[in-house]
Amino acid sequence: MGWPDIFLVNGPSSAGKTTLCRALQAAIAEPYLVTSFDDFVLMAAPRYYRGADTSRQDERDAFTTLGVEMVMTSLPGAPPSVTARFGPVFRRLLDSMAPAVRTLVDGGNAVIFDHVLHDRAMHESCRMAFAELDVFAVGVTCPVEILEMRERERGDRVLGRARGLAGVVHGFMSYDIMVDTGAMTPAACVSAILAAVEKR
Repeated sequence: MGWPDIFLVNGPSSAGKTTLCRALQAAIAEPYLVTSFDDFVLMAAPRYYRGADTSRQDERDAFTTLGVEMVMTSLPGAPPSVTARFGPVFRRLLDSMAPAVRTLVDGGNAVIFDHVLHDRAMHESCRMAFAELDVFAVGVTCPVEILEMRERERGDRVLGRARGLAGVVHGFMSYDIMVDTGAMTPAACVSAILAAVEKR
């Protein structure tokens, strides 16, 4: 079986992608690295995402305008739905993620990339950076009610973020396999992914 250069694992916030990616890494004898959207975001100084890593982003200033601000998009009385508005500091960071992963692969490293495709520009960045590589795409879904429960429990995501992403992240690409982390354990997801890799 030929292993892919990249497992591109995409899904909404709080879907359990990090747990899944680490379980996938542990199940494969090949020396895959795991990196994530969050790893890149946390390279930035906290002033650029201040409050975006809590249940509510109350603090906004010139730095968050350059970085990221969480914007409520739901109507009054509806379940909260939040989208991220990226300023130039974060847009440069987002545009650098996929090329950085490509550099890891070009250096001889296979990578599991835990990603959250917020918009078409992020998908295009992956498409261009990963051209001619063997990419195995995994879509991660989960019922929004479970996403919201996890979001409340973890406390490090603005409430409404999962709902805001659930209808967006899968609109830009097709997948080799999709797994539902609301219905499947991480081990079952990994088994399904490995079986799909073997069959291709």
